[in-house]
Amino acid sequence: METLELLQRRIETTRDLQSIVRTMKTLAAVTIRRSDRASRAVRAYDESVDRGLQILLRDPGVARMAIAAAEAASDGPVGLIVLGSDHGLCGRYNDVALGAALGDIAAQGGAGVTVAAVGARVADLLAGAGHPPETVLAMPGSVAGLRGATGALLALADDWRHARGLARVRIAQAVQTAEAPARPVAMGLLPVSPAYLRHQAARPWPSNRLPTYSETREVMLARLIREHVFVRLYRALAEAQTAEHASRLAAMQAAERGIRDRLAEMDADFRRERQARITTEMLDVVAGAAALERR
Repeated sequence: METLELLQRRIETTRDLQSIVRTMKTLAAVTIRRSDRASRAVRAYDESVDRGLQILLRDPGVARMAIAAAEAASDGPVGLIVLGSDHGLCGRYNDVALGAALGDIAAQGGAGVTVAAVGARVADLLAGAGHPPETVLAMPGSVAGLRGATGALLALADDWRHARGLARVRIAQAVQTAEAPARPVAMGLLPVSPAYLRHQAARPWPSNRLPTYSETREVMLARLIREHVFVRLYRALAEAQTAEHASRLAAMQAAERGIRDRLAEMDADFRRERQARITTEMLDVVAGAAALERR
């Protein structure tokens, strides 16, 4: 049986760990709310970009040009961006992101896919699975870092397409759902989907007043496509951040339950040991008193 002093130290250490877990739960919950707000906020800007593309694509010539360019790039070498985490204690989040990446690599034919990772943890998993990433970027730790990370990924996608000749850029990640804190998702980033362009060209304008623009149609189209891609990258990062912290929250909740159960066991052991020590001391006192009486 452990001594009372050792049991007391173990109980205090476990309670310190419980405090750390509670703090991590709070931080995860706060980050989830902020990431959700960031994702919702960028949707309004996304709608503005969609409206701009809608105006341009009302011109049949622009629509044909944009759709033809998208269809021409729909086959060819692929670059895959995998979103994971830099930190652990987030359950199976990085394993789910790895599963999304491996599934997409297999769907693209396996060999010849250029891989980049956002997050050191998922980068290590990719290397272990035989797909070491050529580029590893840091996953932003807060909403404040999303814009900078989005710009870095946009620059990477530009380099892949223009300097490396990669026709397509895709994203693999884990996203939160109502059923689970993380599920695998893969989607195309570039070229923009021809179906999306056709949808924007066919959408009715909500009023009789049409906006005008001073730039050429080609310049405006290129800028709006770039903004559309920026928004998709930003939302993907925000959703990945939400899923990471949702997984961490679930892991911390499970850890808290385990700690609570362990504390209950140690408290019971402490009470039993203390009672046993009290009983022993009382018996010693009684035995000593009896010995004195016999004298």
